[in-house]
Amino acid sequence: DVAAMAFYALGVKPLITELSTAVDASACKQMWYADDSTAAGKLDGIKKWWDFLCVRGPEYGYRPKPSKTVLIVKEECLKEAKKMFKGSGIQVTGEGERHLGAVLGTEEFRRS
Repeated sequence: DVAAMAFYALGVKPLITELSTAVDASACKQMWYADDSTAAGKLDGIKKWWDFLCVRGPEYGYRPKPSKTVLIVKEECLKEAKKMFKGSGIQVTGEGERHLGAVLGTEEFRRS
């Protein structure tokens, strides 16, 4: 159905707006591409964003999948990130990951 994505976007827009007001933009920025959400920023901001998304997302038909979620952090933040997201089901890495066709992470990871 050609209108499906447009209707989905209209349905999820209130969630995106709610997330924008719930999390300080200086601590976390969110990006959306269709049904893929992404956040970047400080660990505490990302954690607040993730927790809010997990609680409020299903009310809008958006169900985050921790098993498909990867948190990429700088090596010096790896220990803190693993502690902060322990039990969430999110994979935490200091190396990198592919995201929507692009490679994010360390120089070594991007070359591999």
